[in-house]
This record gives sequence, structure tokens and C-alpha cells, in this order.
Amino acid sequence: MHTRLSKTKKAVVGASVVLGSMGIGGASFALVNGGGAGAATSSPHTSSTQNPPKGQMIRRFLLRHTVDATLILKTKNGYQTLSAARGTLTVNGSQITVTPPEGSPLTATITSTTKFHNTSQQQLTTGAKVAVVALGGNALLVAGPPQTASTSG
Repeated sequence: MHTRLSKTKKAVVGASVVLGSMGIGGASFALVNGGGAGAATSSPHTSSTQNPPKGQMIRRFLLRHTVDATLILKTKNGYQTLSAARGTLTVNGSQITVTPPEGSPLTATITSTTKFHNTSQQQLTTGAKVAVVALGGNALLVAGPPQTASTSG
């Protein structure tokens, strides 16, 4: 039996792949399944007493080191570009630009469907460190740095 994913779910799945490589994969995977971000971050296959499999080691490396990524997705309506970047934010109304230390700046528009993780639209300020995933020029996800015990309140 074949199941068809909606265009949005395909984009979110693609975003989760990109976000996973940027270190915030659990949150995006949870967005696909409608769950909380905390539930998706734990893995039943990891143990502190064992060395992780090579695939997990590669994933961890990508999580910590990916700064700029572009994916071309084939959809039933043609090809779409999914872009992600992690870096310094510039805000101009609903337009945001993320400038990574290396790579091309990513400019996206915040829409009513944009999701926020560890931040909100009101908290976005020029100079902040964020990660953004955009599809067709519209921001799908804007993620701030992970919350620490001292900053979560």
C-alpha cells in the first residue's frame, strides 16, 4: 500500500533532514508527527555505556557542523528549493536574513505558518544567533539557540 504525503509534510520531512544536520532535528521531527520537541530528542538506541554506531557518529558530526544547506525537492507541482542556514540574523519587518559565517545569506519571509523553536517572532532581533529553514522564500522554521537552565527561567 502506498501512502502519499502532502506537499507540506514532504517539506517538513526535508526540513527535518536539514535541521537534523544542524543540531535541531528532534524538534523538526516532532513537528511532523504533531508531538512535542522534547519527545523526539531522546533515542532508545543510545546508551552511555556503549559506543554509538558509526551512523550516529556521522549524524552527530553533521549536527554540530552544518552551517548552510540547500536541497532541491521534486514535488508533484515541480521542483522547489528548501534552504537552511545558521548564523547571525538581520530583521527588516517580516523579512529576515541569516548570514552564516561561511556560505550564502538566506533571506526569508515570516508568514502565519512559520514555526518558532526556542524563540518567538517578538524575540527576533538583529544580531541574534538563529537557524532558519525556508521553502520557496517563506520561513518554515526559525530556531533560536538551545535553552539552558539559567536562561529558561
